[in-house]
Amino acid sequence: MPELPDLEVFKENIYNRLTSKNLVSVSVYNPLKVSRPQDVLNHELQGKNLAAINRFGKELLFDFADGRIIAAHLMLSGRIAIVNDVNAAANIKFKIISLNFENESIIFSDIGGLCTIKYKPLFGSAPDAFGTDFTQEYFLSIARKRATMNIKAFLIDQKVVKGIGNAYVDEILWHARISPHSIVGKIPEDVMAALYNAIGTVLKEAVASIKSITPDIISGEERSFLRVHNKLKKQTETGFPIIVERIVSKITYFTKEQVLYG
Repeated sequence: MPELPDLEVFKENIYNRLTSKNLVSVSVYNPLKVSRPQDVLNHELQGKNLAAINRFGKELLFDFADGRIIAAHLMLSGRIAIVNDVNAAANIKFKIISLNFENESIIFSDIGGLCTIKYKPLFGSAPDAFGTDFTQEYFLSIARKRATMNIKAFLIDQKVVKGIGNAYVDEILWHARISPHSIVGKIPEDVMAALYNAIGTVLKEAVASIKSITPDIISGEERSFLRVHNKLKKQTETGFPIIVERIVSKITYFTKEQVLYG
């Protein structure tokens, strides 16, 4: 599943391809995964200019101004393709929706059928991990309210902070040297403050790594640089064997150098 760093790179690359283009039409292929019918979307969006592409949590937001936003959540296996050829578009299987611009179309597809497309979405109150409202004060405050939670479950909870998924939770916990078996309320406040800082550090470094390795990426995942959540590695750069366990129903990568609190 693409997480915050992947989507940050996607949005820039897609916008560079589609910037300032007018939408010619919308084609809906799987109405069950799109919140509004095709005729409504065409009535609302036809001829509108793509003003911006933003990201909130794990959703890409295609902004056509005046509140006209299409939100795409790729889920586990959603894919994005930009094509300028009718035959190329026809060859894409499991299509959900196509936004057709002048000479180019962006197509969302999903073999797993979980990808969702919402028009004029509503957002919860939880902050995005890159948002100005995701402060250390907020992080420590909500941690106190959820003291009995497992730390991995806490970080992955989109009602706590949006945008962080399984792979990057493992990277963040390893960076902070906190065991994924730890309990939130047992972690000292200074360690939680260091964990908050680790979130920003790990995610920003990941964005830079993705841009360096696959600068034009608009779909999929680039994870070859990950330090612990990496199937190709048997040990970390610090020399500790990588342990793989299922924790809070998620395949989790960690090492014994990570301190267990609780």
